[in-house]
Amino acid sequence: MCTDENGGFFSAGSDGFVVYWESMNQPDGLLFAQVPEPIFCMAYLAELEMILAGTQSGKIYYLKKGADPLMIQIHTQSIFNICVISIDEIYTVGGDGVINKIDWYRRKLKSIKLSDKSLRAIMPNLDGFFVAGSSSEIFQLTSDLVLKTSWKAHGNSIFALASNSDFLVSAGRDAKIKCWNKLNDLHQSIDAHWFTIHSLAFSLSNKFLASSSMDKSIRIWDAQNFKLLKVIDAPKFEGHKSSVNMCLWINDTEFLSCSDDNTIKCWKITP
Repeated sequence: MCTDENGGFFSAGSDGFVVYWESMNQPDGLLFAQVPEPIFCMAYLAELEMILAGTQSGKIYYLKKGADPLMIQIHTQSIFNICVISIDEIYTVGGDGVINKIDWYRRKLKSIKLSDKSLRAIMPNLDGFFVAGSSSEIFQLTSDLVLKTSWKAHGNSIFALASNSDFLVSAGRDAKIKCWNKLNDLHQSIDAHWFTIHSLAFSLSNKFLASSSMDKSIRIWDAQNFKLLKVIDAPKFEGHKSSVNMCLWINDTEFLSCSDDNTIKCWKITP
């Protein structure tokens, strides 16, 4: 899922359909585009009103409403994350252990192999990027994709990164959330879920952190002290009935979640 500048959002999945929803209250989405393979990640280029869709085969599709799809083979394996800085700075990470820099003209500007294992997550910071994946390491790179440092962060694959002004937060197969300070030192480690954590997302005001997991739950944390505030699951809150793959904040109090149960759910945080 990803949002646009008008308060709407896009969803996609293994069927290759990209669907646009004008708001959280819209009962039915509108077909935006379709590609011939499973979509693993998306990003929105606001300047061009274009969706970038990363796929299972390592291709990126450039999708614009009413136009024929454009495509580039950018990775040799699946693309797991896309980070858009501008139309001339688009970064991708994939199953081949490579981070690529491309632009909207479909030119590959730079390519760095960081690992022999999959790269799963990318998070920009003030002077570059943090990248993580199945090697259980976090890599810190400059904006020119020069490796500054790396460290063993988890006992197993890392699937998610998020950051605010104070902390970098990581999570993955070991079901822990780990918080790292500006010196990349471990500030806090939390036994957060029962099974693999797929996503982390700070609310727009950085008041809350949402985590979603293979254990079918979403957990809401106080982003200042990482105290658990709420567990959202099927028995108590009509939550998801299968693995929760992603959370996406729409504003400071409302967010979306998507799951292997083929549903998108809309949530509102109340005091």
